[in-house]
Amino acid sequence: MLSSFSGFKAHYAGMTVLVVSEFNEWRMLAYAPGVTLHGPRQFSETKAKENARLLVDKYVREKRGEEPPSGEIQWEPTTSEDWVVWRG
Repeated sequence: MLSSFSGFKAHYAGMTVLVVSEFNEWRMLAYAPGVTLHGPRQFSETKAKENARLLVDKYVREKRGEEPPSGEIQWEPTTSEDWVVWRG
């Protein structure tokens, strides 16, 4: 299903990271050319953002063999231009 969503997006460690609200749950998706990461659903925005960072950091360490960036992720609200296809 193609749908617009509300939530937050950021560019971190060379990936686009999305944390979006779907009813009473938050979903996480991170992607870059050749890779897509899905995180577990969360029930709070804060926890979803924390888990998004942890998932990307783990990917960077284990798959790229690098240390993840330091500092905070600069989140910005999603807009009507942001779309995603969720597979149910």
